[in-house]
Amino acid sequence: MNYSLSLFLLLLFSLSSLQAQTEKQFIKAGNEAFVNREYYEAIAYLEDALKFSENLDATYRIAMSYYHLKDYDNATPYFEKIGPNTNFPLLRFYQGSNNKLLGNYDAAIQNYQDFLVAYPIPGFYRDKANQEIASCYWAKDQVTNTELKIKHFEKPLNTGYSDFAATYIDSNVLQVSSLQSITKNLKSDFQSKIYFYQIDAKKVSASEDLKFPIAREDSFDYANGFYLKAKNEFYYTQCYTEHELGEKSCDLYVRSFKGAEWGEAKALNLNTADFTETQPMLFVNQEGVTEIYFVSDRSGGKGKLDLWQAKELSPGQFTEPLNLPASVNTIDNESTPYFDLENQRLYFSSEWHYGFGGYDIFQSDLSNATWTAPKNLGAPINSSANDQYYYPFTHGTALIASNRKGALQLKGSACCFDIYEHELLQEEIDIDSSFIAIEELTRKGETGNKIETAFRELQKTIPVAVYFHNDEPNPKTTKTKTSLTYQDCYVDYQKVKPLYFEAFENEAIITNWFAKVDESYGYLNLFLGILSNVLPEKAVTLKIEGYCSPLALNDYNINLAKRRIVNLENYILSWNEGVLKTFYNKGQLKFISDPFGEEKSKSDVSDSYEDVKQSIYNPNAAVERRVAVIAVF
Repeated sequence: MNYSLSLFLLLLFSLSSLQAQTEKQFIKAGNEAFVNREYYEAIAYLEDALKFSENLDATYRIAMSYYHLKDYDNATPYFEKIGPNTNFPLLRFYQGSNNKLLGNYDAAIQNYQDFLVAYPIPGFYRDKANQEIASCYWAKDQVTNTELKIKHFEKPLNTGYSDFAATYIDSNVLQVSSLQSITKNLKSDFQSKIYFYQIDAKKVSASEDLKFPIAREDSFDYANGFYLKAKNEFYYTQCYTEHELGEKSCDLYVRSFKGAEWGEAKALNLNTADFTETQPMLFVNQEGVTEIYFVSDRSGGKGKLDLWQAKELSPGQFTEPLNLPASVNTIDNESTPYFDLENQRLYFSSEWHYGFGGYDIFQSDLSNATWTAPKNLGAPINSSANDQYYYPFTHGTALIASNRKGALQLKGSACCFDIYEHELLQEEIDIDSSFIAIEELTRKGETGNKIETAFRELQKTIPVAVYFHNDEPNPKTTKTKTSLTYQDCYVDYQKVKPLYFEAFENEAIITNWFAKVDESYGYLNLFLGILSNVLPEKAVTLKIEGYCSPLALNDYNINLAKRRIVNLENYILSWNEGVLKTFYNKGQLKFISDPFGEEKSKSDVSDSYEDVKQSIYNPNAAVERRVAVIAVF
């Protein structure tokens, strides 16, 4: 009996060890695939590992793999399986991005707020989270243009793989880049090539005459074709994979292209050894000089991928490129430029400016050598997904590449962009390109000054108020200054939210109050975005008032109101990596402050230390603890 029991226990131990070994093998293989950015393989291995036992690390990597594959629906349940966990400091940031890309703006706002509370490190991620909170509030307020219809091209133009960068060669021929599986594996061995299609009223068919000239065994990726008809030149991107990093590195090339005849491939002198140059767009200006817009992460930019501009000196040789200004380029990614020469209008995509999803499409006008603030083209041109490669054509339509819902996807594939088209509406063609849609001002038949119009819109946004927890910032002091910014106070306010629910039993009232705090913070960021577009052309003075609840003595409250005003000023000057501080240092941005004690608070607000439920946690008292920009001039 003892022998049988020992044998059973030994067998059980052996099976358990084998299972553990197998689970570890799946985890190891999945982690290696994730690090190498082989996300399909990572998902397969890690999902096998989860069949043995729960593993938060594996769950997180599966969520992030689906996110990087742009499969936001499948990423969602894995994000949700992970509760509050400090092992993944960027968890709520990416969950917020995932929800925004699905159009779940309220959930995204909450995710970003949770991230800000838990992630104290200053820099890109905190700045991006604040920007995205404001962007989500902006997106919630937008109305879809129901008159504008979006056409989805069917097969063979859209393949079910990723199809993008479509432009017309002429009214009947279209070229498009397509990232397809070489082995038809659907999950690996992808290569991008350029294809041509014949377009007529009845159907789309692959061109029999036009073939992009590459050898069958060529392993480079070719994409982002652009035909400069005025010079019979075809520009494109040639990329290779840096296998150690799993990243693409790209260069710009040109071939002569006339009829079906192709010339020799020539690299542009714009290429760099250590950075990517991609997505070329060219035109011949009024002086007969060829200009190029392209995308690069080269040094000297604002951050990540930026838009750059150069002029041609001789065939294939261009001037040192100029980085487009901060009104266009940001600390995040900009991409897919197209310059409309006739209207002096740049179309491009960005992951930073206020949008519905990841990349949105924007326009900016070139006026008196200055770029106007970008304007979102709105829905349905933009969606909660990624929208890029805007290409308006002379016959009154525009092409878009998007991975919005409805894009074709092969079984097992989730990545993928498709080509869409819409007719240009007259009001869209003539639309003003200021940051907020502004009616054109006319006087005596002349167009009014756009910056004055934008300034009036800035004035319409006020008052802009933000709110504080009791005795914040820097409690229990009579100092009138603080080094904290409002972002610090907003994060601390979120941390004490449970105290409000505990002290004030009406949960609905407290929920509504913190929704007001959150929304006010979002609109502060919207206000600063508009301000940043006015300041380059016009000096601005902000009048800021500080208020307190009547809980403390009036002299103490006046000093507290002063600290709150300085707290907001600090945030304004640090906003978006200090872009507004430059104007403050030049005297182009000024503050006028007006602190108040309890004299401005309502008479029915409690000032009792014994009844903190009413004097601290009641929203009627909380609303008095605020700072507001009450005038702009």
